[in-house]
Amino acid sequence: MTDITAQIRNPELSALPDLYFIRHGQTDWNRLGRFQGASDIPLNETGYEQARIVAMKLNGYLAENKITPDTLSILSSPLLRARQTTTELCRHLKLDVQRARYLSELSEVSYGAWEGMTTLEVKERFPAERKSRKSDRWNFRPQGGDSHASRIPELKAFLSEMKSPTIMITHTGVIRVCLYLLGSLDRETALSEPISQDKLYVFSKGSLARV
Repeated sequence: MTDITAQIRNPELSALPDLYFIRHGQTDWNRLGRFQGASDIPLNETGYEQARIVAMKLNGYLAENKITPDTLSILSSPLLRARQTTTELCRHLKLDVQRARYLSELSEVSYGAWEGMTTLEVKERFPAERKSRKSDRWNFRPQGGDSHASRIPELKAFLSEMKSPTIMITHTGVIRVCLYLLGSLDRETALSEPISQDKLYVFSKGSLARV
């Protein structure tokens, strides 16, 4: 487990409870390197195994810190891959999946016309857009998609409303923006930070732990 000291970027987030960020498990589009975004793609077998691994890591972390799993709130993206990860997580932690709430704020950033395509296919079909993305990843918006910057207001408001320790099962883009807002990632590197599908990201008392 590696701890990284974080300086909270927004003062109104300074009193946050512990937050447990989990990226959904692998899908076939992940395996093939396809932009996924808002497309509703299911987990593959590797993805289910990753969900089980994260569940064991979370269970171990909670036991080590004398935290009872059923005291945590459970929030998830409504996209299928996140819902399936949530179900698997709850099963292994012996939590009632009916407690989980599925919120649009935790849905992935949309890649619009790029979804389903590989980086090479995007380079061939949208060369100008791809170049534009490289120069300003925060404000870049693919055709029919979202920019990461456009998600900041709602995610800032969402985090500020957290009142109890919470597990959040979500996506790379959302986790990157949240960790930026929490001060755990800086603006220059946040959108290129690898977010593993078999790790637990714990934000507690102003610091981030990757488990």
